[in-house]
Amino acid sequence: MQCELCGKEVNKLITVRIEGVEMQVCEECAKFGVSPKSYSRKPKRVLGRGAPQKKIIKKPRRDLFDNLKELVEDYGTIIKEARMKKGMDLKELAKRVGIKESTLHKIERNELEPEEKYVKRLEKELNISLYEEGDEEYKDNTSRDEFTLGDFIKVKRRK
Repeated sequence: MQCELCGKEVNKLITVRIEGVEMQVCEECAKFGVSPKSYSRKPKRVLGRGAPQKKIIKKPRRDLFDNLKELVEDYGTIIKEARMKKGMDLKELAKRVGIKESTLHKIERNELEPEEKYVKRLEKELNISLYEEGDEEYKDNTSRDEFTLGDFIKVKRRK
């Protein structure tokens, strides 16, 4: 007889479970598995079947993206116009905000999206707002005269 793990020809094979698979292996390979005495072939009883269950009421989770602040689309031109209005040159604003002049130049040309900490510093320094709020509520535009798929489907719940 041949070991199913190493392929060695042996006289006596031992049945073991290795990584969830029941195998016939030699004595040397048996150390990699669990003997039939230490596990049961019957699956463990799952809690909830047959036993009375408590109904768990789950609250709907708030979506993390509901209140996500999003950078306005033309942030570069807003920064540049505000900087020009204040009479600052690129070097001076970069120094006040704490970023390189080349980085600020790329931000003004919309080539680079600034990190949140720099956005806050730019907003404070230039007295502008670069975020548009993402808390637009979903509005139901369907009228009651129209039918939807939900009007025709009956959902069966598992017990």
